[in-house]
Amino acid sequence: MSPSMSPSRRGFLCASLNLTAGMMLAKGSVADETKKTGPLLDCHLHVNHFDRSIEDTIRHMDATGTSQAFILPLETGEGGVLLRSETVLHAFHQHKDRLIPFCQTDIRQTDAVQKIKAYHLLGCRGVGEQKEHVPLNDKRVEAVIAICNELNWPITMHFQDGANGFNQGLAEHLETYLTRYPQVRIIGHAQTWWANISADVPDAAKSLYPKGSVKPGGLLDRLMSEYPNLYADMSAGSGYGALTRDEEFTAGFLERHPKQFLFGSDCPCRDGLGENFKGTCYSTQLQTLIHKLVSDPKRREDIFFNNAMTALNG
Repeated sequence: MSPSMSPSRRGFLCASLNLTAGMMLAKGSVADETKKTGPLLDCHLHVNHFDRSIEDTIRHMDATGTSQAFILPLETGEGGVLLRSETVLHAFHQHKDRLIPFCQTDIRQTDAVQKIKAYHLLGCRGVGEQKEHVPLNDKRVEAVIAICNELNWPITMHFQDGANGFNQGLAEHLETYLTRYPQVRIIGHAQTWWANISADVPDAAKSLYPKGSVKPGGLLDRLMSEYPNLYADMSAGSGYGALTRDEEFTAGFLERHPKQFLFGSDCPCRDGLGENFKGTCYSTQLQTLIHKLVSDPKRREDIFFNNAMTALNG
């Protein structure tokens, strides 16, 4: 600083620098902690998760450095969250630069496909989270995948085997849809999806969250190699648990399919620090893991943003 600078000007400049630094630390502390760079698109958020408001969802996004997010309704509430597509569209119209609206409707109703077409006209960009207690080979599931194929849309599907699960039968039936409907981008999510990271998949009745070393040759590796229209949603405890159970395997898994992993959180916290969620933020912990396992900045950029935009737009 020049010795000739007046005390008043020097004091003003110092105060301004201190204020700016403080604002940057307050705004970017979580992002700094995770070393995130570039835009971040969260492929899996619900605006009312744990009764979170729309504004608190935006606060969560700001705190975690999230530029945009797919907002996924859950019309039936069968998974513990009830979120109407109309509410998602309302949130979108309040924050068009941040939120990307998906739609969802109960596929067991006879007007499900007509509703999806109507939501398309209203500005929705995909279907998800598709989550009803029906097996994957149910014709009503296929009808929704078929309309997504027609609309050139992605669909986020919750795969959970077991008596009270959703879209049961991934191992037996998913490949049929990938072959039959090459235009649709199927985004896989949840327990049974991630259990198939390994060739050794326990019975769902015994464990939906397998631990320990991953046995190479899992179904996901093969399907993602053969079908570029298949994407992996890394969100929630199921995604993080699978990706951390054998980090050496995961590093290679990410390297083998660099264009098919989508960063997602499914996080219900309000502030990026786990407020209202026992001090845990799925977004920040996954960002930290990706920085640890993926050294190439371009591949990180693909996971954090580019792959989701490809899945969205085709």
